[in-house]
This record gives sequence, structure tokens and C-alpha cells, in this order.
Amino acid sequence: MRIRTISLIALAVAAVIAAIAIIAAPAFAATSAPKPPIVKNYIAYGADRKAQMADYSLHHYGRHTYLLTDPKAIVLHHTDGADWQSAWNTFDANTAYQTAAGKEKPGVSAQFIIDKDGTIYQLMPLTYRARHCIGMNWKSFGIEFVQESVAGHSGRWMDRQILARTRQANAGVKLVRYLQARFGIKTTDVVGHATANGSRFFKDLTGIKNGAGDWFAPEVQVFRSRL
Repeated sequence: MRIRTISLIALAVAAVIAAIAIIAAPAFAATSAPKPPIVKNYIAYGADRKAQMADYSLHHYGRHTYLLTDPKAIVLHHTDGADWQSAWNTFDANTAYQTAAGKEKPGVSAQFIIDKDGTIYQLMPLTYRARHCIGMNWKSFGIEFVQESVAGHSGRWMDRQILARTRQANAGVKLVRYLQARFGIKTTDVVGHATANGSRFFKDLTGIKNGAGDWFAPEVQVFRSRL
């Protein structure tokens, strides 16, 4: 009886330890995932823009480079436009971005746009930084989902439209899985523009933060649950 009691206690302790380990363990991506179909349609990113991004990176992150050398996060966005082409045009134009301190280049951009029909467009080499999210451009990929705003509806509503759009949402999941496997990105490091300030990779030497209205925690959690 004593031996049996000790065995039962040992099993109970082991079960508790295992449960704690599961809860505490970081969410790692799969070690492999197929590359989804991707249409390469690069925006202008020549010598001037590279120099602008290098200057921007020095000012905000402390290193003078336009290169994305060790991406470890993914930031989800929506375009606030009805089609991928309008977003592409905005990113290609490299219009100076208005900040509290004045206008600053480079203009906004992202590595990917995903259209409503599920087509994935890649806008630059994956070794280039995009200006898509304050504090995160030095360490992350930006993915823009096409979704227009509608009067009377919030940014959260917009993101729920994306999640309910099967081909678009599934394309996003496949792209993120692929990037996770290729670059070793944890699921917990897939964040929304509205949640990026809380990322462990968030850094901005000027002290500014995001005030975005796209991809809040509940919608990000739904997306993560599909990975």
C-alpha cells in the first residue's frame, strides 16, 4: 500500500510538472511548411530609398542599414483600401511620412499584400526592411490584407471581415506558416499593428509608439489559432 501511494503521488507530481511545462513553453512554429504561391511585384526600392531607410534605422533603431538580417516577428495590417493595387501604388510612391517632428522618409511600405481573392504579392526582397510599424521594422515582416473601411464600422470589424474571407485568410495563414518555418518565428511573435507596442521586439529610440486601429488582440488570437 505504501509503495502504491508513493507511486500515485509521483504520478500526480509528474502530471503537474508536465502541465506547467505545456503552459510555460513558448509557441514555436512548425519546422517546415510549403511555400505558397507568391506573385513578385516589387515597388521602387533603389539607392535613394535604401539610403533613406538606413538613415531612418539609425535614428530609430541605432544601426545604419536598410537590410533585414534576422527577422523574428510578423506584423499583421489591413490596407484601408478596396484593392491591392491602390496599396501597392502608395508604397511605391515613397511619399514622406508625416510625424510629430515633421515629414520623414522613407514612405510606408510592407513586404507583402494579400488580396481578397487570396493572391499574395511580394513587394520587395525579404532581406529589405519595410516601414510598416513603429518599433518593429528592424525585426519584422509586414503583411497587409486588403480591406476597405466602411462608415460606422471599426478597425476590428474590418479585420473580422478578413478572417471570415476564406481565401484571403487561408492565404495569410499559409504565408505566415512559411515565414515562421523559414525564419524560426514563434507564433507568439505574430502580432497585430495595434498590439505591436507590447512585442518583445518593440524598440524605438525616439520614444514614439503605435496608435494603430488594425489587428487588436482578439483578432490576432483568432489568426494565431489557425497557424
